[in-house]
Formats: sequence, C-alpha cells, structure tokens
Amino acid sequence: MDFSGILLAGGKSKRFGPNKIKIISDGIPLLADQVIKLCFFCDEIIISSSRENHGFIRRTLERIKDYGQMLEIPEGMQVPPIKIVLDENVITENTKSIGPLAGIYTGLKKSGNDKCIVIASDMPFISYGLLKLLTDTIEESPEADSVIIRNKKGIEALCGIYSKKYIKIIEENIKKGVYKISKILDGPEVKWIDGKRLREEKIDIYNFFNINSRRDIKEFVQIYNKGVIGQGTSDFNSGPDKKWKNNFYRGASNSQIKIR
Repeated sequence: MDFSGILLAGGKSKRFGPNKIKIISDGIPLLADQVIKLCFFCDEIIISSSRENHGFIRRTLERIKDYGQMLEIPEGMQVPPIKIVLDENVITENTKSIGPLAGIYTGLKKSGNDKCIVIASDMPFISYGLLKLLTDTIEESPEADSVIIRNKKGIEALCGIYSKKYIKIIEENIKKGVYKISKILDGPEVKWIDGKRLREEKIDIYNFFNINSRRDIKEFVQIYNKGVIGQGTSDFNSGPDKKWKNNFYRGASNSQIKIR
C-alpha cells in the first residue's frame, strides 16, 4: 500500500513561547527528524505550514539530504517528493483558529494517495515501531478509513492514519464550527489500536510525548541524550548518530528495519 506523509507544522507556539518548529538537537532540526522518519514509509510528504513557518521549513528542506547523511539513514532510502502547503487559506478565513484540523484537511486535499500517515512536528520520540504498527494495521484492514491509537491518555489523534474520506467530513464539521479532531471520528470506519496492542508491540508511552512548554523541552533533551530506559537497540550502538538511532529504532531489531 502506498502512503503519503502529512507533517503538521503550522502551529504558532503560543503556549510555548519560542517557535517549537525551530528546535534543533545535535545540529538536526526536529522538523528534519520528523521528515526523515516519514521517508521510511511514504512516497510523498506534505508539510502543512503557516506563513510564518514557511521560510524555516523551506530552508530546512534544502539541507534534508545533509541531515540524512548525518543520521546515517539506510543505504537505498530516497527522500520522496516533499511539498509545503499553507493551511490558513484553504477552508475559511478563520482557519487560524481551527488548529491542527486545518493541517490534516489541507494535507488530505493535496495528497496523491488515499491513505496518509499524519504526525505532529512536536512529537520527537515517534519510533519506527509505532509507524510500522500503524501501516501494518491499515494493510491488514484496508477497508478501514483510519487507524487511531486510544490509550490511557485518550485519543492520539495527531499520530495516525487517515484516508481521503475525511475531507468531506472535516468540511462538514468546520461549517458547523466543530474543530475537535475526535469529533470527526464518529462516523467513518476506525481501526482502533488499544493499550494492550501497544504493550504487545513494545510501543512505549514516550512515542506520544509532545513539546508544549519550556519544561517539556528540558525533558526532551534529557530523554534524547540518555535514551528511553530499557529500549536501546544494541544493533545501532556505533557512530555519531547513536542517539538518534537508539531513539527511533528502539524496540526493533536490525532485521525488522525496512524501507519503502
């Protein structure tokens, strides 16, 4: 099955203060980190951006191959076509207040594939194992319109798979003034992944960590530098990219890592 990646990068970081999208760790922008993760699974990537973030995103993408070399991504993996789309003029003049729903809508409208992997740009510990679980689940249940995780925290709506069926549903909700993502999941066929399945697949809670405050950025740095306890992968313990590989590949063996 072919997938488009939708990276939500249109936030204004009002609660955080500094713009989250400009966070850089070990010389790698978090934005580039997320793009490279999607490269493992997608044949195109769409970045949903606000006007204020567009310039930084464009400059980051100009160096995306350099960042890939720094992280020593697998030989043979190509960076697919990447498009930056503005999410603020697509639906209504009030899109700015709609939040991430606007980014999902924009990405689905612009995607060349029916099924899209949606992730937020401020979730730094999304792992290969989680993305593989999402794609494996939709391939096992191709009739489903989405794959969504539901754990103790609630619904993880910003890390899942959505189909183009949601375009019309989102339009209808926006006309009603309903901008909560969970509300668009009422009608279509959702394939839920629950906590039990996450535990079986060794998907830890750090996958759903997101950066919303200055305190979160400190915690992110600590986790990134030390790795998730008990989840390091011995197959990727050498080279300057050790931290990134130990974080992204945690819980997966070398033989399980595949590229599209």
